[in-house]
Amino acid sequence: MIRTSIIAALLLSTVLTGIAQQQSVRTRDATSTEQAVQQQDQERIRAQITADTIALRRIYADDFLGIGPTGVVRNKTEVIADFTAHTLTYQSITTAEVRVRVYGNTAVETGRSTMVGQDRGKAVPRENRFTRVWTMADGRWQLVANHYSPMTPQ
Repeated sequence: MIRTSIIAALLLSTVLTGIAQQQSVRTRDATSTEQAVQQQDQERIRAQITADTIALRRIYADDFLGIGPTGVVRNKTEVIADFTAHTLTYQSITTAEVRVRVYGNTAVETGRSTMVGQDRGKAVPRENRFTRVWTMADGRWQLVANHYSPMTPQ
């Protein structure tokens, strides 16, 4: 009886250790993915400020669709054209309260952004909340959608 109890305890201990290790690996992988998405987003911000259309072509997915803080809807071709023509320009973009949630090959990033820029000659709304959707494709995170909502004073 004691021998059976010892064997059962050892088996239970082994199973629990395996589960804990799997959870640790998942947590580490999720953290790594979150960091990769945030790093790609920082690259996007740099590319927007410098109008680096080569980087933007790499970062935006071919089927990208974005809704800006003024409600303007742009696909990838339109975004690149606006940065190339300098009708959309940014002097600075900062983010805060950023959170990334990972769902397999998809990540949803939310947070706040402060932007200084012009869109077709008009100042872009400065304080915004955003949602961005990223997917893993061709070995890198690509932006497939974003949406900005201007923050209004309470």
